Order: sequence, then C-alpha cells, then structure tokens
Amino acid sequence: MKKILVPTDFSELGDYAYEVASKIAKNTNCEIITLYVMPGPAGALYSSSGKLMNDEGDDYTEWYKRCEGKKEQMKKWIADKESVTDSICVIGDIDETILQLSEEHEIDLVVMGTEGLFNKSVWSKGSHTEYITKHAQVPVLSLKCDRSNLDLSQVVFVSDFLENKVLNLEVMKRIQEVFNSKILLLKIKKPNNQRTDIQVHEDMEKFAQLNKLENYTLNIYEDPSVEAGIGKFCAEKDIDMIILGTHQSSGFSRLFRHSVSNDVVNHLFHPILTFPIH
Repeated sequence: MKKILVPTDFSELGDYAYEVASKIAKNTNCEIITLYVMPGPAGALYSSSGKLMNDEGDDYTEWYKRCEGKKEQMKKWIADKESVTDSICVIGDIDETILQLSEEHEIDLVVMGTEGLFNKSVWSKGSHTEYITKHAQVPVLSLKCDRSNLDLSQVVFVSDFLENKVLNLEVMKRIQEVFNSKILLLKIKKPNNQRTDIQVHEDMEKFAQLNKLENYTLNIYEDPSVEAGIGKFCAEKDIDMIILGTHQSSGFSRLFRHSVSNDVVNHLFHPILTFPIH
C-alpha cells in the first residue's frame, strides 16, 4: 500500500477523513493525496474523466476564478498536515473525478467522510460516498465522525461465506499487520437459515485458509436483520472497523446482492472499509 486519496469539501468530514488516513499513512509509509472537486455550473458538460468541458459560447471564467480560490484554501488546509505529498483542485463531476484520479494516480485506498442518512450535504447518501463505494476499483474507507483515537485492535469482516474464493484483501492485511488487529469473521444468521453452525464454521474456516488469514476468530450472530445484527455485534464486541465486499454483480454472496453494504455505510457509525469483489 503506497497511496491514499482523501477527497475533502473542507468541512469537518474532510478533517475526520484526513486524521484516519494520516494514522494509517504514518504506520505504512504511505503518501496522502488530497482532492477537492468543485461542481461546475448547471448544464455543464464533462469528459469521461469527470473534467469540465468548455462548450462553444460558454464562459466559465468565473468558475475557474473560484477554483483558484479553492486551490489557495487547499494550501492552507494541508499546511500543517503530515504525509500529504500532492493536492488537487479541479472543476468537474465529483463522482467520476474521484474514480478517474484513483486510477490515474494508482491509489490503493480512498478515505472519505459521509453523513449517511443522517443529513444532506455534498457527501451524503444519494450523491457521492455511496456511489464511490459501489463503483471504486479500490477499497474505500468511509467514516461519519471523529476517529482520531482509532486503534484498530479489532476489526470485523462480514460475509455469508457461501462461496469461498481468493479475494484481494491486501489493504485489510496491511492494516492488520501495522495495527496488530484481530479479525473477527462474522456471519449474520437469520432465523430461516438452513445451515447448521458447524457447516457455517467450516465454510468460514475454508475462506480463512484460502485467503491465508491470520489472527482471526469465527463468529455467528443470530438476528432477523443483517444490518441490525452487524450493528449489535459490533457494539457488543467494541469493534473498531467493519469490513465488507461490494459489487452485487459478482455473484460472490447473497448478502451483498441486497445492498447490505450500502445500508451499513449509510446507517452505522463505525468506520466502514469496503472493497470490490471481482
């Protein structure tokens, strides 16, 4: 893991995201790239990479002037921030710009704040954080409040473990390594589940061995709701971070076909690390 991208709107959410990214960067020798994307005028056209396109007859002079002001604001924002090696301010589509820059700069992890369903802002549900977690080709760590004291001693990996396959868990393993984290593999068992606990444990153990996991425990928690079960388990075990896969089209797990990952990102206050399942 070498590069972390921190999108910001210069609000407290951006500060929270940087604090967590900084904590990870200091322990992994990663560099941090900060990003501010200024939405363009209504009806503006954007390139496939999310950048503003100048159409004939349009005058975006005022927008570029505002963007220069944001660049100055960014300089002040990162002035006392360690591990920041580059900062970017552009006019464009927020979603596509974050995704495109993640690819162009070979980002390993995106860290961004979100208000979930609790408020409406530039990073709220229905706009950006949810979209990024669903479409990013790299892991995304989202958080809703100040986690500067995060120690990551216990993280929970949620799945139904119906199909065992090798996943790209490099970021999770790197975080575990530097923070000496214990990974709690978790299956939320609904009342109508036909598999016995022994069968579930066997599947979880196969998954752990296949993905060469270390320092882990197997956990089954019974609850009618997957989302509620995750929340209750994390509260009872004092979990520091929730990890789960995304991309419903992968066929990896029925759990994720019902957008549970989106529900967890939007409702639970724990830091959420989502990663694409290919």
